Amino acid sequence: MTAAAAGSTVPEPRVAELGSAALPPLPKDGASFDTLFPRYSALEPKVQFWKQIFGSYSELQTVVHSSEIPWKVLRVIDFRGQAATMSEVQFDNYRRKAEKDARDAMERLVASVHAKRNAPQSMTADERRIFELFKDQRADSRFAQLRGTIRTQRGIRERTEQALQVSERYLPYMEQIFAGYGLPRQLTRLPIVESSFNVEAYSRSHAAGVWQFIPTSAKIYMRLDEVVDDRRDPWTSTDAAARHLRDDYALLQDWPLAVTAYNHGRYGIDRGLKAIKGKTIVDLIERGNHKRWGFAGKNYYAEFLAAVELEREWRTRSDRPSGLDPIDFEVVETRHYVPYETLRRLSGGDDELFRRLNPAYRPEVIDGKLYVPPGHLIRVPAGAARGFEVAYARLGNHERFDRQRVYFLLHKVRKGQTLGGIAHEYRTSVAELQKANGLRSSMIRIGQVLKVPPREEARPGPISVAVGESKPALTRSQVQAARRDAAVHVVSRGDTIAAIARRYGVSQASLRAANGLDSSLINIGQRLAIPGRTDGGPAPAGHYVVVSGDTLSDIAGRHGVSEAALRTANGLQSSLIRAGETLKIPAGGTALATREHRVSSGQTLSSIARRYDVSIDALRSANGLGSSNLIKVGQTLQVPAN
Repeated sequence: MTAAAAGSTVPEPRVAELGSAALPPLPKDGASFDTLFPRYSALEPKVQFWKQIFGSYSELQTVVHSSEIPWKVLRVIDFRGQAATMSEVQFDNYRRKAEKDARDAMERLVASVHAKRNAPQSMTADERRIFELFKDQRADSRFAQLRGTIRTQRGIRERTEQALQVSERYLPYMEQIFAGYGLPRQLTRLPIVESSFNVEAYSRSHAAGVWQFIPTSAKIYMRLDEVVDDRRDPWTSTDAAARHLRDDYALLQDWPLAVTAYNHGRYGIDRGLKAIKGKTIVDLIERGNHKRWGFAGKNYYAEFLAAVELEREWRTRSDRPSGLDPIDFEVVETRHYVPYETLRRLSGGDDELFRRLNPAYRPEVIDGKLYVPPGHLIRVPAGAARGFEVAYARLGNHERFDRQRVYFLLHKVRKGQTLGGIAHEYRTSVAELQKANGLRSSMIRIGQVLKVPPREEARPGPISVAVGESKPALTRSQVQAARRDAAVHVVSRGDTIAAIARRYGVSQASLRAANGLDSSLINIGQRLAIPGRTDGGPAPAGHYVVVSGDTLSDIAGRHGVSEAALRTANGLQSSLIRAGETLKIPAGGTALATREHRVSSGQTLSSIARRYDVSIDALRSANGLGSSNLIKVGQTLQVPAN
């Protein structure tokens, strides 16, 4: 067992793929930002536009503009009034329709302005406003050219504010990694553009994490397999992003082009430049005409410049809120196949801290269905590495293994087989097969090898303490008394000690002590005594079988209960459900004195407070947040009545 450097398990960049025997030299140390990242005058209006999107326009405001001249704001739609009175689903549907209607209306308006361009005295007030907005444009076709280019862009001021606070947790480490590769430290601000520093970000194009790696790029620079998804690890993915950008610069030899390549792909940028015989990003923006060279690529460098400038200004503000403190940790390395729970226990940290320090592991690993392999770097709280190493060295053969657990069966598709038929053969579901194989549909081909997950596999049994004696949180007599006075909870699929403790309002330590558990490992069907509770918690009032198209919020609404109560009653960690699943419906579907709000990406406590017209203090108080404004995506907040 040895301590290791944080980047030692990350593969070296595949420089050979660049078609060069060696990397060209990077810019000299000390080069100014303006030298490395020139602010071309042609891009200045775009930079100012994106500064407004990031820093001025609310997430409840939508800008209507042209993709070709984005800084000419044609209209701003303010949705704050509707957001305060509608449910989240109603508001999302309303906003999408309103945005589409606004785009269609603006297309008609610019067509009308074009028709009347030589007789402005005949224009309506709205037409005259658009006409005056483009008075600096002289081309007779200036309004005709707008047709087909109208788009909408939502503001992200609140999301950016939160991103800047969260960034302080990771930027010191990020800057250190980038400096080690000889890269400009300002590149570490790209996550403001990519993900708003949201470690849980996941896009429709399957990009994940703060650096938004797509699977194809991730497999070059990091691990992405059945055990880990390093894209979700902000530390490991930072090292990968540094090498990605280093390779981008090695091919293109220009930082504006290399930054854009992070979004568009280095070879696409290279081909685009050669096609127009161009040299700079401005050449490519003005003359590039490939069908894949669109709005995102043309604006990415301007967005980066805007984010860097906004972050610099934010740091000079005297009234800026304090950011998150960096997490101090040490790194150790596994030498065997080891259960995740064993590593967590040896780290000395609680479930939440250990998962935050090691966020890349798949649910199958966390649940104990697969082991953490040898050679993995594990982050442990600062000061815990030595104790971890000593405890690891004393692990018995029941806690460290020479081979991985067999989790998936393999099935080779034969002629005439369907995904539904294979699911029936193995007594699993189509959804489970799709999830295990990354399938987006039910299409399969002859000869394809499918991974078939087991119907259910119990976790490993409770693990004995490796070093010394473990003192129980309660005495023997206290444990016996707690068991006599306790309700009983039968563990179901998806349950964790933390979730059960939260459900019944008890601590994890008292729950483990009341049941004689040395760890947080539990088995499906296991009966747990709940200390200090004799009522058994919420009593079930019925059951519901999920059908295709159902959502958890819909089911909760139909049965007059809150979504949070429905999740709690069924031990769900998220709102994901599948057809055929049976849900327990809790009793007491009565009107609540408070409303519930599920935090979505980019939302802040202040934006939620404004949406429901309540004070931030009232929102903090209703959710036990103390003086903190920190919330996380997926968190359910109680919104007090106004």
